[in-house]
Amino acid sequence: MDIVIPKPVNEVLNILYEHGYEAYITGGAVRDWVMNEKPSNYNISTNVSLDKIKKSLKDYNTYYKGENDSRLAVVNSKFPMEISKYSTKENTLETDLATRDFTMNALAYSDEDGLIDYSTGLQDINNKVIKLNGDEDEIFIKDPLRILRAIRLSAEYTMRIDAQTQGYMFDDRDLLKDVAPERIRDELCKILIVPRCDFYIKKYFDIFLEFIPELALLENFNQNDPHHIYDALEHTYVSLKCVEPKLDLRLAMLFHDLAKPFTIQKNSEGIAEYKDHAKKSADMAREIMNRLKFNKKIIQKVTKLIEYHDYEIPSNDVKIKQFLTKFGIENIEDLYKVKKANYYAKNPAYVTQLNNINNEYEMLKKYYHKTAFIKKNELKVTGKDLIELGISQDDVGSILEELYQLIIEGKIKNKRERLIEYVINNKIPSGDSKIILNKA
Repeated sequence: MDIVIPKPVNEVLNILYEHGYEAYITGGAVRDWVMNEKPSNYNISTNVSLDKIKKSLKDYNTYYKGENDSRLAVVNSKFPMEISKYSTKENTLETDLATRDFTMNALAYSDEDGLIDYSTGLQDINNKVIKLNGDEDEIFIKDPLRILRAIRLSAEYTMRIDAQTQGYMFDDRDLLKDVAPERIRDELCKILIVPRCDFYIKKYFDIFLEFIPELALLENFNQNDPHHIYDALEHTYVSLKCVEPKLDLRLAMLFHDLAKPFTIQKNSEGIAEYKDHAKKSADMAREIMNRLKFNKKIIQKVTKLIEYHDYEIPSNDVKIKQFLTKFGIENIEDLYKVKKANYYAKNPAYVTQLNNINNEYEMLKKYYHKTAFIKKNELKVTGKDLIELGISQDDVGSILEELYQLIIEGKIKNKRERLIEYVINNKIPSGDSKIILNKA
């Protein structure tokens, strides 16, 4: 193992050494070096206050961060650094490392002292096992988010979690209810973008239920439909595996069938049908994502993908334009990735229907490239224009929508003078129209 500290990080360390301070690179960066991975950031631990560190680094761009300003960030786009003081009253590296979550993260390094491992971190990394840094579950009790972090590290590094640690994870999973939803969201997002997120969600399913209890409804739910060979939960797992590891796509597959247990009806032949399950699943997904504090942009995209994942594209020109307008051209490619993943998770006997999906996709691509397709924000008149024509504020929205539909249907061209003329002739009392037309 050949560890080379990047020059900018080494320069910061040398400044601290020149002031007589202890300083070690700790945690994830050392772990990554041991695993022959390139660190994405560098944590430095020291025995002196951050105020003193900040003064010693007066020539650097630094700022405090974390709870109670517990870390000092050193701004460097290629080698981001964070400095923290030892966290124990003994104020030693050994006691500080003893508070780390897992043995693989309880490592330190300096060029003078080399690799420091007071626990079994190096051995556990070599054995590809994640183990609590201690014999008790105090680590999880102090910060239950570490339960999800263990799953995420296991997924990212394809390491197993040892039996005792797993036992504590399941025993303490109810503590996740007390963790800030933003923190849970961040770990969930990291888990969802690993290549085999379905495997880890399945293995630790009862843990995920602590913050997404809605998933329990899918377990052992027989879809009673010849198009499906899996229960609803297994179908979800397979669809996750079949879609590329992009966060919005993985979220869409995780939530796309949530409402099936609520919408099941049987036709005259006893076959299950799920009317409006896509729309209701989108509503449930929106509620979950709001609860976990996702931003509005990703909520809008994911719920839209879910709402249309089972939608049959119309063949009528006007309706196709209306669909493209409502759904958005920019999301068409992702919609078809979702549609395909959904079909791959069904009965293989019906996989030929994928041809229909592929044909739909190719047709839509050609359609919006070859036609005069416009977006609503490309209308040649604005709400301000309508108000200047005398239209009331309350009517502006509905008139703009009407103009847009007329353009989509080919009944009027998207030209400013034509649109204004239409409004004057059809939306303004006849007594006023001549005056306004002359002004226009």
